[in-house]
Amino acid sequence: MSQTNQEISKQLFELIQKTEIVLRLYYNKNKWPSIFPTLAQLAQLYRETYRLAPNALHSYLSFYFDEYSPTTNLVVKKCVLVCIMSEGHGYSAKIQQELLVACIASFICVKNENDKLQKSLSLTEQGKKLWKLRYQLAVKVLEHGGSVNKQATRMLARLQPYCETLRSKNATPLYDNTTLIVAIAQIVAFAVAKKGCKNNALSLCIKRLYLTNTDEFVRVSLYKLVEQFSLLPVGSSTNYEGTTAVLLLKAEQQVLCTLENNKLTKLIKTKKPYRFSFNQISTSDKQLLYKVWSHIELPSIQSSESNFDSTFEVIEKLNKGSFGSFRAIEKTIAPFPHIEEALTQAAKLYNREAQKGANIRHSLTMVGLDTATLLCQRVLIEQVISQLRHPFAQDVWHKYQQISLVLATLIKRAYGQEYENILSPVSAVIAFMLKHHDIDIKRFTCTDEQLDDTKPYSLSRLFGFQTFDEQKLQTYFDSHFGDSPAHQAFQNSEKEKHNQLSGKAKTFVAVKVLSMQWSSAAFEATAWQKTILEEQAIKFGWKNIAEVHDALLALSLHNIIE
Repeated sequence: MSQTNQEISKQLFELIQKTEIVLRLYYNKNKWPSIFPTLAQLAQLYRETYRLAPNALHSYLSFYFDEYSPTTNLVVKKCVLVCIMSEGHGYSAKIQQELLVACIASFICVKNENDKLQKSLSLTEQGKKLWKLRYQLAVKVLEHGGSVNKQATRMLARLQPYCETLRSKNATPLYDNTTLIVAIAQIVAFAVAKKGCKNNALSLCIKRLYLTNTDEFVRVSLYKLVEQFSLLPVGSSTNYEGTTAVLLLKAEQQVLCTLENNKLTKLIKTKKPYRFSFNQISTSDKQLLYKVWSHIELPSIQSSESNFDSTFEVIEKLNKGSFGSFRAIEKTIAPFPHIEEALTQAAKLYNREAQKGANIRHSLTMVGLDTATLLCQRVLIEQVISQLRHPFAQDVWHKYQQISLVLATLIKRAYGQEYENILSPVSAVIAFMLKHHDIDIKRFTCTDEQLDDTKPYSLSRLFGFQTFDEQKLQTYFDSHFGDSPAHQAFQNSEKEKHNQLSGKAKTFVAVKVLSMQWSSAAFEATAWQKTILEEQAIKFGWKNIAEVHDALLALSLHNIIE
């Protein structure tokens, strides 16, 4: 038996006990400064435990912990549901962390009130006020405790209306996918956490939510929840020779445990198929809740393989190499044969009849030797972007496509080095953003006033936050793109003052400002930005920027938020 397996029962006990302790911190004002760090540590413990023992945590959807409060039972289930959906979506550890912090924090100020409601007891007038303001209070407490990232506080601010909309047949648009994950978890947790809930409450609640809501992200998230639970339906019950038995391990040889008075009596290994259902089991049996998991060879969740680093090794070669033939480029990108379809599609832009290339060699000859390396770089990065999982992945991809259309229009579809010199750095920055700023990305644009209006507008604002981490971006570009003039021009357009911008940097500024204008009704270009737009329009053969806007209007560009 592995050391991890031996220790898991202790870790599970610690998880539940710490959840109860954290939920009591609010009632001691001296503890307020420690609330956010403690929440963050507990969220990390949930993540680590889920990766080590998903079986055990799945079972906690069925088990009601008699020794702990109703709110602790609710929060445990809510966090487990978030872990399940996050795993299904393939979200990064940082995103999962923010979701879990919001999960726990949502009840940080109203444990006593929720305990009463779960027991069908009436609240005092003061209790009713606290319950009504619970999320606003949670935000204040998090800020008092030094919460740096605003994601969790934003989710809490929107949680109540989101839950209300999901429960109703109201077709109100719901834009914040991170809040949706927490809201779904909360609704399902309430359905399964109340002591004495009806049999099959889990499947009934999911079915009701699915039929009530038409939002695509909600339905996909519910599907991910069902899919993950179907893979590990641990905690579900069956009848074994006239006795209740609970599934502990789904494998070729299943592991069940029989119960008597909701206490574990024995373990059974069997290949016989059984029909299982979700039924709540109220228990304080430490053998069943914790210790049994040390006696089962638990499947763990392996970290998903990312091809980010291997892809960028090839990108570096393309950037630094001096290629005298198409064959040399083909040899460099050989480790990624799957990009052939994407490359042949990308080459359509360079064909007057908009026909795609027949194969990689044909695609490269269509664009020419000078542009081929840049095109390969861009296509490889686009593959990375499409594979990185994020709650707003669809929105990020839509905005990237819109940037490419804005650029193509500005340069009058003169595809070639100019086009690739701009779009390749933009695609590289979006890949950087998804890896290093994943918890900062939002669906709406950021139109807050700039702190330093002598600097250009950052592309990050199109994706909902004020600026990129300048040092990390510098390191990223230095590592992968060296002294590429195109990438240096993009950096120039992000950090240098207006009077220090190069001609190429001004083109980046124009593309960013145009993209913001066509993505946000709230964005208003400054006088300096308008001057840049006019200059760049004339540079690429337009009479003025108004002509560019007319051409963009003809494309029927749209914001994905409708």
